[in-house]
Amino acid sequence: MSHRRLILFLSDVEGNLTALRQTLKRVCEAVELPTPEVKWVETPPEGLAEAGWHAAELELPPAPGRKARKSEQPFLEEQLDAMTQALAQDFRDRALGVFVDREHSYARTCVSGPGRPSKAVEGEVLDVLRQAARWLDVETGMLAKLFGGGNAARNLLAAAVDFGNEPGSVKPPSPPEPDEDDRFVEAKLAQAKVYMEQYRSNRK
Repeated sequence: MSHRRLILFLSDVEGNLTALRQTLKRVCEAVELPTPEVKWVETPPEGLAEAGWHAAELELPPAPGRKARKSEQPFLEEQLDAMTQALAQDFRDRALGVFVDREHSYARTCVSGPGRPSKAVEGEVLDVLRQAARWLDVETGMLAKLFGGGNAARNLLAAAVDFGNEPGSVKPPSPPEPDEDDRFVEAKLAQAKVYMEQYRSNRK
């Protein structure tokens, strides 16, 4: 499994990949990027469909070498917010995207709804997966399996258990509850530029 994955979670799209591709094509053409291949996740985690979500994975180009691309050129994953906003508008329902780069311990998630401002969080993989799981109303471990792969998945799952909400467990302060999403997002966004700069520096 690739270290870099970008998966879009769509609500009740009835398997319409053609419409999904058309939306992605419009977003990519606006920033002069080639339209990526997209397919439904072959074995979505158990419970994802029950929560009302379909998962589609975008085929990312190979990670560029340190000097292969100029810093001003856009990366496909940097269009995650635009993708979810466009999908929410076109499908008239919620859309959520998650990008994970396990090699650099970086992740970003963005959720959008029709006629509503989008929300985004980026930073360490597990922190981002926690927030994405809350927005999707699924278990963090489910996303860890989807994005981890092999030992990485076990490590993420172990971390999710270690920092879980078991009664009487000793743990660091938990992230805010879902009804405090806005406050949580604001705090995370304050770190967004720093994380992105670190991420880009690692990729150069």
